[in-house]
Parts: sequence; C-alpha cells; structure tokens
Amino acid sequence: MPKASSPRRFVLSAVCASALLATTLTVPAAFADGPARAVDGAREGVTAQACASKIATYVHDVSGEEGVLRKFLDWDPLTGNATGALHDTGVSTPLDTYSRFFTGGQGIIYVVTDEGALKTYKDNTATGGALLTPVRNYGGDWSNYATIVSGGANRIFALTYTGALDVFSIASPESGTGAITKVKTVAATNAAVIAMDRANDVWAVGSKIYTLRRGIADRLGEVKQWTYNETAGAAPFSADTVVVSRVDTKTFTGWSPGPGTFYTVGATPDHSGVAESYTGSGLAEIANDDVGSGIYGDVHADIASCLASPSADAKPVFGSVQSEEPAPQAVTDGSPDPVPQNPAEFTGKFTRGDGSPAAGLPVRVEAIDITSESMEEKELTTLGTAVTAADGTWKISLPATLPNDVQEAAAANGGAINAVAHVDGRTDSGQLMRGTDFVMAAPASAPATARALVASAAQDDTPSKLRPVTDAMGQESEQPNEVQTAYSWASENELSSRDTLGEQALPEYQSDTSSLPQGDPYIVKGVDTKAMDIRPMDGGCDKTKSKVIDTQIRYTAVVEGHAAWDSKATVEYDSKLATNVEVAVKTGSNWTIEGSVTLGSSISASTGYTNKGPHFAKQWKVPIEYKKIRETWKCNYGKDTYYRYRIQGGKYKVPDGGAVGKYGKDVRNKDGSGGYYKSPHSHRAWVARGSNFQLGKNRSVKWAGAVSAFGVKLGSSTQYDSDHKQRITAGNKSNARHDIWGKNDKVSGKPGVFYSF
Repeated sequence: MPKASSPRRFVLSAVCASALLATTLTVPAAFADGPARAVDGAREGVTAQACASKIATYVHDVSGEEGVLRKFLDWDPLTGNATGALHDTGVSTPLDTYSRFFTGGQGIIYVVTDEGALKTYKDNTATGGALLTPVRNYGGDWSNYATIVSGGANRIFALTYTGALDVFSIASPESGTGAITKVKTVAATNAAVIAMDRANDVWAVGSKIYTLRRGIADRLGEVKQWTYNETAGAAPFSADTVVVSRVDTKTFTGWSPGPGTFYTVGATPDHSGVAESYTGSGLAEIANDDVGSGIYGDVHADIASCLASPSADAKPVFGSVQSEEPAPQAVTDGSPDPVPQNPAEFTGKFTRGDGSPAAGLPVRVEAIDITSESMEEKELTTLGTAVTAADGTWKISLPATLPNDVQEAAAANGGAINAVAHVDGRTDSGQLMRGTDFVMAAPASAPATARALVASAAQDDTPSKLRPVTDAMGQESEQPNEVQTAYSWASENELSSRDTLGEQALPEYQSDTSSLPQGDPYIVKGVDTKAMDIRPMDGGCDKTKSKVIDTQIRYTAVVEGHAAWDSKATVEYDSKLATNVEVAVKTGSNWTIEGSVTLGSSISASTGYTNKGPHFAKQWKVPIEYKKIRETWKCNYGKDTYYRYRIQGGKYKVPDGGAVGKYGKDVRNKDGSGGYYKSPHSHRAWVARGSNFQLGKNRSVKWAGAVSAFGVKLGSSTQYDSDHKQRITAGNKSNARHDIWGKNDKVSGKPGVFYSF
C-alpha cells in the first residue's frame, strides 16, 4: 500500500499514518502461506481449496471531498486479464479519507482508523450484505507505522517510521477475529527493509514482498521481489533479491491478486488511473496495458494462494445470478425518422437569477457564424427581434429571405443557422443585467439532417438567466495562456481516464484557471440582484461586434460504443452535420454555459473504431476547432462600452500531423450485470449469437464533459443517422445470450446509448 504522508516520501493516495498494536511476542515454528479457503463471496463463490478465477479488488478513492472504498472484480487474474478486465462493480461504501486499509484474503478487510485503531471487516456484497461488515475492533494504536500489508496468509508486515519492520501472526485469518501477535522485528539495516522504506508502494503475496520504486528522469524504476523466512537461524530475507519488472516515472501504485500476476497504476503520462498487468516469466511481461480505468488511490486485492482462468464460455456476473426476465430480441427499428417540429424558429426563455420569469424585455437575435476567420472585428447580422412574454419565453421566426452572409455560413454548416439571443435591462437600483442564449434554427430548404438536429437540440432548451454586468466588463480582459488554464477544474477533469460526469449538469460557474470558483456573482457591491425586478433599459444596447482572438483544436467526444462479454463494438462518425456543442460565456470572472451550437460541414470525412472488444467501452473523439471570441457592445445611448468573451465550437479540423480521431474516456463501468439488473425491464433486449444491432436514429446521450477548451468544460450530443452509429456484434458462445439495455428508453425507441452485458 502507498506509504503514509511524511517529509521523506511522496504519497499518491495522501493517506495518513498507521500505528502499533501492543501484543505479546510469540515466535511460531515456521511461516505458512496457508491453503486457499472458501471466501464467503469475496472471491464470488470460489469453493474450498479451489484456485480463484475472479478476485475482489478494492480502491480507497480519496480524490473527492469524502473518502470512498470502491469494489472492482478482477476477471481472469491468472493471465493478467489478457482477455478479461478489472470490472467496476458499482459497489462502494464511505471510508474516511484519513483511514487506511489492507486486505487479508478470504474477504477480510483491515482498516486502520484516523485515530490509529485496527478493525476488521468482511465483504458480504456477493450475498447481498455490506461491503464493510464489522467483525472485530482490535483497538490499539497503529499510528507508528508508515506501511502495513498482508500477503493474504497469516502474516502482517508493518514498517515503522524509523525504518524497522514488525511482523505479526494472525490466528484464524479467514475469520478476521483471531489474535494478532508480533513474532519478529527486522532491523532497519536489512536490505529488504531499506527497499520497503524507500519504495513508492509495497504489497505482499504469501511470504513474498514486492517493492515498487518509480523511475527518475530518464531512468526506469523497478519492482523487486523479496522472500520472507522465519526458519530458525536463517536470515529473515534472502540477500539475493529479484528484479521482476521495470516501470516508468509515472508509476506509483501496485498490487497483486495472487501468485504470478501484479498490476500497476500511473504508467501513463497524465496519471489517468489506467491499470496495466504483468505476468509471464519472472512477471516481466505486460499482459494488458488497459486492464481497467478510474483507479485512483490505495489498492489491495483479496489475495488468493493460487489463480485460475474462468471457463472460456463463462459470462461475468457480479454477486448472485438473478433469474432471466423476459426481453425481446434486439432488432434495428425500421420506423421512419421523426418529423422535426418548427425547426425554422428561434425560441427560448429568460429568467432572473432566482429563476422567476424576466417579462417585458426586448430580445435581439443575431447570427454568429458570420464572424470573420481573419480575426477582424465584424458586426453581427440581426435576424429578428421580440419581447419576452409574461413567462419569460420568446419566439422569432427565420426571415423569409436570409441575408447573404447568413446563407453562406449556413451552407458551410450543413444547413443549420447558429445565433445568439440577447436581452438587456436594469434593476431599480440601476444595475445593468444582460441575458445570453445561443440558439439554432434551420429553414425549410435545409437538409433533413440539419432540421432533425435543430429539433432535437430544442429539447435541451433550458431557461437562460440574466446576469449582472459588472464594472470589470467595461474593460478588455487579459486572457490566460495554456499553462495557466491547465490548472482549471475542466483541464484537470480532462486528465481522468473515466467519464466521471456522464450526463450530469456542469457547474453553473467555471473558472478557466483554478478549481470551482467561490462566491455569488449576483452580489454586486454588497447587493443581491437575483430577485430584483428588471425593466427595459433606456437606450438599450446596440448590435454586437465580435472578433476571434484565439483558436484551439480540441478532441471532442461525439459517440461511444459498448462491448462486454463475447461481443465487439463499432462506432462511426461522419464530419457532416451531426453534433451539438455547448457555448460558454465569460460573465465577469466566471464562465457559464449559455446554450449550444450545431457543428457541421459541407465536406464529409468519416472516422471511428471497428470491432473492439470484448470487455471494451470507450468514447470516440474528433478534432474540432474552438474559437475564443471577444464581444463588444455599447449601452445607455452609446455612453457605456462593454466587453464579453465566448468559447464556441466550429468545424471538424485535423491538426497538422494530428490524429483524425482518438479514443476518449473509458465507460466500461456502465456495462455488466450490475447495471443490467438495475435497469428498467422495458429497456432490455438481447442480441442473437453472431448478429449485430445498431442505433441509427434519434439523439445520443449528452456527454457533460465532452471537451475542455480554453480551460472550460463543454458538453455535446450527436444525432444518429446513416453516418453516425453505435453498433454491437455478438459472438457465438453458446452458454448465455448477450444482453443489452437502453440508457433512457427501450433500445428501439430513444435510448441515447445502449450498454452491454
């Protein structure tokens, strides 16, 4: 387990130190690893004396505000998951950030509390019980130990902060209730103990202890194996150690499910939480460089004394097998595409900061795709005006004849017109308030794909708030560079290998240089403007001028595929009009999402992945050019000038020497029996052996964290059609059917995405 914090060493999981149990010294005749035993569910049903083909693996995740213990299931640990995976079971339980844990095998989990007490728990989740079922409170004070591990047998190895190694015996290790007795102290001068003290991580399998020390600069790190011995008169560790593998500078964490396999995390340039496995002769061979994702924190497995591979036809099921529910065979829906509703209208709703309607305010809609590509300032073209109704809603029809520049921009965008709706007003206290909403429309002459995408985007048309225009907006803002934006919440989230946001709403306010901003932007000079009445402003504000001040090409999630047991996933994405991407506006010092734009092209380029799997599920990303645009407008009869900034997606654009598409975030945690058994029965279906099923109409789910551009997170969704698909192809294994289920609806309806089991 990673060492506790101390001035001498870096700690990946940032957990605190552990402590010493006062015990009597009793030296046993010999050290024994102990046989494999029945595990009461921690090894998911392994019988007595059987080698384990699936191993529970636990991660103490302290990346959030509260610590959480998460359970994964190692499917086919013998081969290091050459054809299996480290599955997220979806099971978790709180575990204090400053507590530590290690495993003893056979479903027993040891926890050292923040106060230093040692407690044992049993994992009873496989039989419907708790992940941490209390067994015994040993008490004591283990806070003098920097590292504590067990090899899954009847020994605990505990390294003190002064560098000595205390060894404890465990009576009845399978129960978690037996006495814990110190049997030996190995001096700090021992070579193995020195290696443990210097290591970035330490773990054990039976009597073998492994030390991981990451590489430094251009020198590779290494994993060493040390064999512990209690034979009378013998040295506690052999003088000859074994270097089992080399690791790079980013590797900090390691663990093993049993003999012959170990895993590491952090061996990617961005600490993305992707695990890789080592097996083979001397444990030196990488078996799978993407065993699982989202592994952040201290990791220990329910160690077995021997490992086996599951049956070739075995379908991974976590916990108890539930009875099969009636479900239809999945067939591609042959019904006609839905008819878009009113795609030739811009619509929206404006509210005050507290959500109440902003009524009686003038609205101006301006085309935004006409902004010059040459970074010259250009006045936006007005497409219509309106006044908000009593409920804050407004509606503007497209002009019968579009201005030439708008026609040209729409033609280059697959037929869709992107626009911005502005509304301005003042409170009784004189505070200027402005609302912004990015909207879209498509004339009757536009291609059906454009009209369908516009109609589907209208389903997400949430109200837009009027926000205070502060004094700071009266001057141009110095824009941060990429080094500064790398510290933003959005940029840090982008480094995660797993989609941690899903469809959840993004924060209302984002900073482009730091973690989520604090404070209420509606408090202006000590006055709360959220609920104030807003009336039309005398003189109003003039037409908006815009100028591109910077561009970035960022890979953006546009589709995802899923292929669990015995299946393959394929996704196809064409650069023709298909995707909506959110637009961010900088209000004061914070960025907010204010609607979205449709992204299309007059040319076609296809990309995606084909027949990936089994145990595979990833998003696919394409390169899109994002613009940072400075807006300028004058209010109060031209007396006051204001500047605002927006981040807006543009065209599919491959960077020089860049990839035409990339694998995105890992979404394997959505698949498997856990999600399937929780899904509504009406969403379920199955795919016949050797056949395929695909989504080719309606809209995908919305990926909240589709991209980070200029340090700000934006969401996206894609319209499925003949050029944009999610497909699964089932294999020919005969012992079970291949099940799928829709996220939001039955798979032949509007599921958004389907998952695999």
